[in-house]
Amino acid sequence: MRRLLIIIPLLLFSWVHAKTLPATQFKSAQNFIHKMVKEHHFNQDELLFIFSKIELTVADKTQKETKKIKKPKSQPMAWDKYKGLFLTQSRIQNGAKFWRDNLATLKRAESTYNVPIEIIVAILGVETSYGQKKGTHPTLETLVKRAFGNYRRRNFYKKELESFLLMSRENALPPLAIKGSYAGAMGYPQFIASSYRHYAVDFNQDGKIDLFSNPIDAIGSIANYFDKHQWHDFGEIARPISLSSTQLKHAKRSTNQPKKNAKFWRNNSLNIDSDIANKTKLAFIRLPQQKIDETWLTFWNFYVLTRYNHDNRYAMAVYQLSKEIKQQLNQNNH
Repeated sequence: MRRLLIIIPLLLFSWVHAKTLPATQFKSAQNFIHKMVKEHHFNQDELLFIFSKIELTVADKTQKETKKIKKPKSQPMAWDKYKGLFLTQSRIQNGAKFWRDNLATLKRAESTYNVPIEIIVAILGVETSYGQKKGTHPTLETLVKRAFGNYRRRNFYKKELESFLLMSRENALPPLAIKGSYAGAMGYPQFIASSYRHYAVDFNQDGKIDLFSNPIDAIGSIANYFDKHQWHDFGEIARPISLSSTQLKHAKRSTNQPKKNAKFWRNNSLNIDSDIANKTKLAFIRLPQQKIDETWLTFWNFYVLTRYNHDNRYAMAVYQLSKEIKQQLNQNNH
């Protein structure tokens, strides 16, 4: 016990005072820079300069994760609590205001991509409170630390770092000046770098794509994102449904892609509303609550919403917020 009392403070001291080195001192970062120069013709001196501004701990050099004690799996936040974070009166009212302030652009995005205005607005509301909270973490530093430090999913972050540098060059953005979320998402819609490159559009046609300060490009880019993920034009999203205890097995807490059509479910004794065509593909989800889970019948477009964030609670929050914003706007107009 006495030895432990001596060792623990020493370990704490060494952790607090962990030595740091510029990222350029790490072999994995050096290899990455070499790859960017060879494959994408970046200027080596420029990359060495920006990477030298980011420091990693020496412990990261080994890239060996210490054994972790297995913790019991934490339960996801209950849906009734989760939705309370987003379906607030201020977010609804600000959404109606954003809609009014950007009406012409939103109408153009809707007509171009056939994605409803209220969905575009709700995504912006959930992600950044309509551009008010885009993140304060330097994105390059975030990605470098996650790509070459002692983190899980390093390969994913190396690919995102590659996309980030290409994105910065393509849009004449200074890499060290860009800020975003703690995990590297950026701008009004919180796109990660690969999404920025694949789905962002120059919606105001000024010759550049700017999701950081231009809500017009952000609006068009969100609509394009859903269009490219096969949004069904103005299709339905979800309906509440009551399921018996024996039917609950069909409702998943994880994302659930519609694969079986309404006729199949009717033949399996599920009470599908008569206005839903037999060929319409459906899925069922359950949202965990503090008491009784909510169960929903979901259409293809609900699944598309989960392509933005792979969480049923997120998609349902966007859907319900979109309805509230639209209702608020209609009330204001009368």
